[in-house]
Amino acid sequence: MLKNPRLLEVLASPIDTAKHAPLEVRDNDIHGAGYQVPIINGIPDFVAHAPPSDFSMTLRLPIVERPTMEMLKEPQCNVSDTPDWFSEERFKYIFLHAAKKGLLLDVGCGQGNRACFERIGFHYIGTDISFNSQQRNSAAPDVDLVADTHRLPIRCSTIAAINSTAVIEHLYLPIAAVNEWARILEPGGLLLGSCSFLEGEHYDSQCHYTALGLYRLLRGAGFIVENIYPGLSLWELHSNSIYFSLPFHSAIGRLHRRAYLFLSEIRRRNSSQDKLMKNAAILNFVARKPGPYDSAP
Repeated sequence: MLKNPRLLEVLASPIDTAKHAPLEVRDNDIHGAGYQVPIINGIPDFVAHAPPSDFSMTLRLPIVERPTMEMLKEPQCNVSDTPDWFSEERFKYIFLHAAKKGLLLDVGCGQGNRACFERIGFHYIGTDISFNSQQRNSAAPDVDLVADTHRLPIRCSTIAAINSTAVIEHLYLPIAAVNEWARILEPGGLLLGSCSFLEGEHYDSQCHYTALGLYRLLRGAGFIVENIYPGLSLWELHSNSIYFSLPFHSAIGRLHRRAYLFLSEIRRRNSSQDKLMKNAAILNFVARKPGPYDSAP
């Protein structure tokens, strides 16, 4: 039996380009499209047991668009409107609360956060490259599906929202993964998350993006980009290293950020938002798959 029964509704063969090959659970395996995948403790493993597959993509080049200044501003939302139980990054609440509810795929979920996303009204599916990355603690992870996000065994246009927190920088071919996310999202579906920029190399990270690079990555996959804006600054995220593990190094990092922005405003060479963007360790993003009422991307 599957740990998450809703998963069978959307599973598809990763070697079927149309993603319509029927799959079924027999004994303790998933069968279909000429292969079988074992279900281990309720979780199908599409990493160790799925066969190799070839994909092709069509990209329009060059991508010369640039994000507008409005896109690069932090979304205007009242933090006090975010309930205390919402334990994800607080900027996500306003978008998830307003989004059409359905299946939410937490890509690279790590420990996951099923309770939080389900409380806001989504049916949660956690997927990762392994059964347990123990990113935060030793608690049982919220993984429902072990799969490579470059080739997801999920049917087209079946997912209402995708959460991707600190995933893109770990991918070997982000454009392929982002195209997969666009494929499985419903028209108008929501994509939100974060990506490393000036954060140091960690856990084999390999593709850190500037705001412009992240914008063009998402646009190249056909997404409508709504927001790209700074998360933690370089000084805050790396305060332990920058300030030599001094007591209260986290507070010093926050103070450095405030002082830098204050002095930038005094000199008035660039806006504080622009300065912070160029010194961001992490960038947050919000995008949508075009819906029936959107003009062609």
